[in-house]
Amino acid sequence: MKLRYLGHSAFMLTCAENIRILIDPFISKNPLAHIDLSTLKADYILLTHAHGDHIGDTLSLADKQHTTIVCVSELASYFAKEGYKTHAMQIGGAFTFDFGRLKLYPATHGSMTPDGRYGGLAAGIVLEIGNICLYHAGDTGLFGDMKLIAELHKVDYFMVPIGGNFTMDIQDATIATSWIKPKYAIPMHYDTFPVIKTDPQVFRTAVQDFVDDTLILQLGAEISL
Repeated sequence: MKLRYLGHSAFMLTCAENIRILIDPFISKNPLAHIDLSTLKADYILLTHAHGDHIGDTLSLADKQHTTIVCVSELASYFAKEGYKTHAMQIGGAFTFDFGRLKLYPATHGSMTPDGRYGGLAAGIVLEIGNICLYHAGDTGLFGDMKLIAELHKVDYFMVPIGGNFTMDIQDATIATSWIKPKYAIPMHYDTFPVIKTDPQVFRTAVQDFVDDTLILQLGAEISL
């Protein structure tokens, strides 16, 4: 399985049998991204919440006949009304797809579509694919039930926001990482805009006692899991 970082909170997972999963594909309006959308194809698009910097290019990237958009029910209805294939879920719910098991957890954040519609609850996503567990925290502040997530899942890769202002900053992300105790931490949701500019190397130093390594991925970089 391969994981590619597309900037901000966006990732592409390529699983067995070439199943392609996009998470929060904010690309064309990301001022730091220079990725040609025509090179991206998705069997699934997973959305943590409805804000424009997470829905991003979903409408352009999703094939109405093929791509399944997975998100909370209210946001799924938003896409279904436009003719897209969706799989609606809710916080605490889990479902086994052809790529593996997906479970939604809380994220302490708002959720409104770019045109002002209510987007349901914000979520974090835990993926169990083969023997690998990934936790994409979405946009969130620090909350105590992250300890429960750590009890329920042995997280290998923790994608964690560090930019502050809208989400956890480095200090709170360090506490979250100490609770989750992943093998690898992957900082995200930083530097895209001036208000969330921060130094991921500071985060790397802060969490070195809680992880095997911190993977600071350059935009477009791909790693094997």
